[in-house]
Amino acid sequence: MPDLLPMGRVHGHRGRSGELTVRVASGEAARWSDVTEVWLRRADGEAERFDVEREKAYRDRWVLKLKGIDDGNAAAAWRGASVAVAFDHAPELGEFEHWHATLVGMEVFAADTSIGTVRDVQPARGADLLVVQANDGGELLIPLHRDIVVDVDEQAKRLRIDPPAGLLDLNRGND
Repeated sequence: MPDLLPMGRVHGHRGRSGELTVRVASGEAARWSDVTEVWLRRADGEAERFDVEREKAYRDRWVLKLKGIDDGNAAAAWRGASVAVAFDHAPELGEFEHWHATLVGMEVFAADTSIGTVRDVQPARGADLLVVQANDGGELLIPLHRDIVVDVDEQAKRLRIDPPAGLLDLNRGND
């Protein structure tokens, strides 16, 4: 199995032909229009590869018709499954764009001091939020904005932030 990039979750299905509706986690649904294959992974971890017959962006969702999922019952069985693509088939990213999955696990530095590790990325209006497990045991919410996250080194699994005064005290999550 190739290295997979999680890109969304099956939200439900449409019609009788087995179309899946996918809530996209990274970027807009239209970004995925050239994808020719996807992997669906159930909660038990089992993953299965499917060829894309057709797709379209619809509102805030991505609608997929996959070969082998040919009716509403077959589609309903995949509700809640994660949807992934092979990293080497992922769309190109623009400047200061990062796949959420690559940020998770990165060590976060303010100046030269480690402050924690990215545990999750939460979509939010304006700027997504890095959920950071702080080294002191708490949780920090840091906006993923180019004025705050000043360097992302995917090879070293490190990101450097330059937070405005008080941000780290203000954006404490569930301590």
